[in-house]
Parts: sequence; C-alpha cells; structure tokens
Amino acid sequence: MKDTLHDIAKHYTLGLQAYLTEGGEAGLSRAYELGRQAVESDLGVLDLESIYREALVLSLQRITDSVEPLRIVEMAAEFWAESLAPFEMTHRGFREANNGLLQLNKTLENEILERKRAEAALQRAHDELERRVQLRTAELAQTNADLQAEINERKRYEEKLLLRDRAIEASSAGIIITDARQRDNPIIYANPAFAKMTGYSREELIGLNARILQGPETDPGAIESIRKALREAQPCLITLKNYRKNGMIFWNELFISPVLDSQGKLSHFIGVQTDVSQLRRAEEERHELEIAKHIQLSLLPGSPLQVEGVIIAGFCLPASHVGGDYFDYFCGQDEVCIVIADVSGHSMGAALIMAETRSTLKAEALRAKYVQNDLDKLIKVAGAADILRALNALLYDDLSRAELFITMFYMKYNPITRKLSYANAGHNCPLLLPVGETVCRELDADGIIFGVSKEITFEEKNIVLREGDLVLLYTDGITEAQNPEGKFYGTDRLAQLFASQGSNMPQEIINKIVKDLQTFCDNSSFADDVSMVVLRVL
Repeated sequence: MKDTLHDIAKHYTLGLQAYLTEGGEAGLSRAYELGRQAVESDLGVLDLESIYREALVLSLQRITDSVEPLRIVEMAAEFWAESLAPFEMTHRGFREANNGLLQLNKTLENEILERKRAEAALQRAHDELERRVQLRTAELAQTNADLQAEINERKRYEEKLLLRDRAIEASSAGIIITDARQRDNPIIYANPAFAKMTGYSREELIGLNARILQGPETDPGAIESIRKALREAQPCLITLKNYRKNGMIFWNELFISPVLDSQGKLSHFIGVQTDVSQLRRAEEERHELEIAKHIQLSLLPGSPLQVEGVIIAGFCLPASHVGGDYFDYFCGQDEVCIVIADVSGHSMGAALIMAETRSTLKAEALRAKYVQNDLDKLIKVAGAADILRALNALLYDDLSRAELFITMFYMKYNPITRKLSYANAGHNCPLLLPVGETVCRELDADGIIFGVSKEITFEEKNIVLREGDLVLLYTDGITEAQNPEGKFYGTDRLAQLFASQGSNMPQEIINKIVKDLQTFCDNSSFADDVSMVVLRVL
C-alpha cells in the first residue's frame, strides 16, 4: 500500500508540475488518469487530497515569479477537480446502485407475500399428492424391483462392453474391423495401434480395404490364403510382408476371424495385426550367429598337438553370442606355429574375417622358408614379426571395409633348439612359467592391432625354453569375466593359478582354469568367448 501511495504521489507531482507549466488538455487527461489509478488502488479522497497538497507545494516552489499567481491557482484547481472526477463517478454509481437495491427490496417483499400465498396453496396440493403417491408407491414397488434387476443386468453387460472397448483401444496389437456386408469389405474401425503401425491416420483408414498394406514384395501365396479365408469365412493366421504409408516394409503377423450375426450370417471380420519385424530380424540374426558360431568352432584344432619335445592343447568356450576368438597350432617347416587372436565384433562378418585370417596365416606360415630375390640370392623370410606384418597388409582392406580390428599373438617354436620366437599385435601378453619357479612373467613385444594401418612394423623377440617350461596364451574373455558383484577375474588371479600348475599337463591346466573361472563367475557360461592355449616343453 505504501509503495502504491508513493508511486501515485510521485506521478501526481510530475503531472501537476507539467500542467502548471504547459497547460493543455493532455495535462487534464493525465489528472483524470491519476484519479482513476487512485480509485483502483483503494485510495480515499483524503489520501488524494494529501497527495495534491504536497504536490502543489513542490510545484509552486518550482514556479518563477513572472507567472501570474491567480492563473496558477486556477490551473491547480482545474487539475485537482479533474483528478477528483473518478471519485465522483464512483460515488454516483454507489448512490444509483443503492436506490436500485431499495426498489428491488420492495419488489422482493411483495414477491415474498405472493410466494407465501402460493406456498399455502402448494402445501394443500402437496398433501393431496402425498396421499396419491402413497397409493401409487405400493403399485410401483414390484415393477421397480423387476426394472432394477434388468438394469443391473444391462449395467454389467455395458461394463463388459466398455472394458472390451478400452482393451481394444489400449491394445499394443493393431486391430481392425471390416464390414463383410458392404462392397469391397471396407474398414469401419481401426484402433490407435493399427494406425501407428501402418502410418495411416484412423480417419484415412475408414472406408479403405486392408489390401492397401500390400506391395511388390508381399508373398502372392499369403495373399491368396487371405482371400480364401475371406471367401470361406474361415479364420486365418499368416505372417507376410506389408508396407507402411511411407513405403517402409514391415513383417505383419495377421490373424483374421469372421464374425456372425444373430441369424448366423457373416457380418464382419476382425483382423489382429502384430508387427513382428524385430522378431524376424532376431531370428535371422540368430540363424546368422549359429552359422558364424559353427564357422568359428570349425576353425579350431580338434585335439592337442604333440610332437617331439612339446605338447600343446587349446580350448574355446563360445559365449551365448558369437565372438571373434581364434587359436591354432600346427607344424610348419622345422617348427611349430602357435597363434591366438581376437576379432572385434560379434557377427557373421567377424566369423568370416576370422576364417580369412586363419587361411591367410597358414598360407604365410607354410611358405618356403627361403625365397629368391631379384639378385638371384636366397634370403630368409617368414619370422614371427614378418608373418604379422604380411598378414596385416593382406587383411587391411577387408578389415577397413568391415570396420573390424584383430589382436593377435603369434609364436614359432623349434623343438630341436627349443627356441621360441614371438611377436605381438596388441594382444594380451602370454604368461611364461619357467620350470621350478612359482612366479610367472609376461612375454611381450611391441606391436599394434591389425587394421589401423596397412604398413605396421612388429618387434620380434626370442627366448630359449627348458624342459618343463609352460606358456599360457589367452584372450580377454578370461581376465574380463565378472562375478555377480561385478569384480573382474583379472590377470593376477590367472597368473597365480597358472603358477600353481607347474607339474600338470596342458589339458589338465586348461580344465583347472575353466573350473576356477566358472566358480568365480558363479556361472557355466560367460559374456565373452573364453579361449586359451597351453604349451609344455617335454
């Protein structure tokens, strides 16, 4: 209230000063507007008078001596009178309203007297009516009971219909009703799910035939099955390709059911449609993954390899989906080749890349140990690093197109010299357990994964093994396996377990690791492939 009073006083002073200086109708209009604001702000005449007095004093102080005092007084009075006009109009309205209320009060008094006389007559009529009602009530009691029973039955029926309607409207399956009595069996109802599924609005669908969903790739056999069911008024369940309004194809599982009227004649068809595109894609992907898994497993060695001075065993437990794990061991020229790799991705593409990698690797590894150069001299090729470099160059284009990568660790072991040569392409470092020791150490060499660049140089390292030495190659499916609490199996746990297996043969070691991994994860299957190769020097 204080803020409002202050604002009006401020504007009032400015308005009065302007009018006393400049005059004009605009100044008087400003006075009227200030008075109206005072009325709307619930200020009284006394409040406005106080504002006027203060404004006048301030305004007079700003007036120069050259102005005629009488004229100043007249203009101030005009401004004051104009600002009071809204108050006068408000008070006049109150008086007129009061006079109207007095007249209305007299009219109401007369009406009350008349109403009392009418009420007396009404009471007499009411008493007569009451008597008649009592007589009629007994007659209606039985009728009412019969009607109530019928109403209850109808209500239950209507509630069932309402529930059915709501269920159809809320159903996630597309539902349409067609009128078999009309020409071309038009759609007379479509629920929201059908409109959403097809891309047509419900208004667009009414009056159309459901064949609007058919297109070039719709199976003619499926169309004929539908036509036959409609001709014979028989149920029909079929899955076919349909087209949305925008031309996109979707797989539609369609169930058609005929509806008969009270005379047993065909009147309508109900069509229940379910978009099973995702299920179809999932089935196709599952089929593809089964083929990929078969490819993956068919590439792995079927049994341990034992040659003079060494025994090697491998293991791969595919995950629920196909991974890209791959291992192999085979005899080359004067040496045994051992490889373990992991192709990124879980798809048919990854499985095919793995098959290509296996074939290319064997071809490179089994090439002649010496080739003739341009100077007709024999030069030595096909070291472990050379094999990886050539393999990456050969696979690079295919990996780039497929947007895949490969990690790989490749070893060549000479059973005669017991020399182990190895190179690494970004794979997990194998573990070496020297005979008689209880601590493992990693075999590492510099090198990045396949598929990053066509020309990659790999570091090659060599060590000489002793009888009883063990080497474990593995994929990250082991170290990254998690238990129910989310803890990783880890390299440390694997190394500790491997270090305790110094006296066991490769297959026994593999069995121990798999059992410990399953115990740790509290599960017999894993989220990623679990693969490993164990080599023992004899």
